Amino acid sequence: MNRAYAVVDRFLSHREHLDLWDAFRQAVIPPADTREWNRTYQLMDGEDVVNSKFGVRKPALRDGTPGASPGPSAMRVFGEKLSALVIGDRAPLSIAPWTGFSASAWIYRAGAGLEWHADTGRPAAYIYYVHPAWRASWGGELLVAADAPSSSGVADAAPSRSDDSRSAIEAVCTTGGAFIYPRPNRLVLLRGGTLHCVKKVERAAGEAFRASVSGFFFDTGTPESPAR
Repeated sequence: MNRAYAVVDRFLSHREHLDLWDAFRQAVIPPADTREWNRTYQLMDGEDVVNSKFGVRKPALRDGTPGASPGPSAMRVFGEKLSALVIGDRAPLSIAPWTGFSASAWIYRAGAGLEWHADTGRPAAYIYYVHPAWRASWGGELLVAADAPSSSGVADAAPSRSDDSRSAIEAVCTTGGAFIYPRPNRLVLLRGGTLHCVKKVERAAGEAFRASVSGFFFDTGTPESPAR
């Protein structure tokens, strides 16, 4: 566990991971309507929205996607496991109270990446790698900024930052950081405000692509989903 990010491997069971990949291939890869993958899940106590620190009893997860039919069952399983992980007593990352989270599917083909930025104004974000295989030469790593090395000599993950200012981004070149390999069935949690980027997928990937489901945790409203 780190102050600004956490990595959870083998997040889903092998069967659940393959089911999600199958659904991803059927709905996202072909030229099809992918609206069913743009979901909003809410924590509920009966008819009322509650936050993740609700202590009377464990809140239920409701698909609150406006004007949409129920999404793929594999996505429902994923959402339930994600909420249970972050609400649980042994959550891998401590984040501010939240009332729900978004979920969207993303594909990064060869040459695609994402520049340095921080998801400010949100408690946290997450990325889950859906692809069933990945090779080191294919790139697509998640890069996370870090502070100066601690007394132990190990760089700590960056604390939350209030903006995406150019000076903060340029500082990444001197402070260093961590890279997170897009290992299949890996979940990454990022505290809001942490500077990060996605290294481009290399041409060596050929026709393979970086497939992920990602989103934001939020405390009110329905925010847009991030590209991961």
